[in-house]
Amino acid sequence: MYWDIKKADSYTLYSPIKWDENDFISALNSIDLSENNIIDASKIAFTESVKLALSNCNEAHLDVHKSFVVVIGNMLSMSDLEELFVVVPSISEAIDYIYMEELEKNL
Repeated sequence: MYWDIKKADSYTLYSPIKWDENDFISALNSIDLSENNIIDASKIAFTESVKLALSNCNEAHLDVHKSFVVVIGNMLSMSDLEELFVVVPSISEAIDYIYMEELEKNL
């Protein structure tokens, strides 16, 4: 298994066990789209291939009205990535983001 998976009531956190780019891209296809998901990509290099794979995963989540949040380690990359998908600097901020989106959906 590629992911360390932690399930909570409102989200699932996927943390890679290995930090290989090709494995990371392949493993994104195994993510459960019926959940709000957080991807810990804080140790992944954001190559064009990784950006495309995350963007595609984001689109798939949007299609099923679920949240998709990516945790990044390098804040300098944030402005480039936030146009493609939701990025935050920490897991706790990702969790807060999911909870805020859930509140908005329930209003």
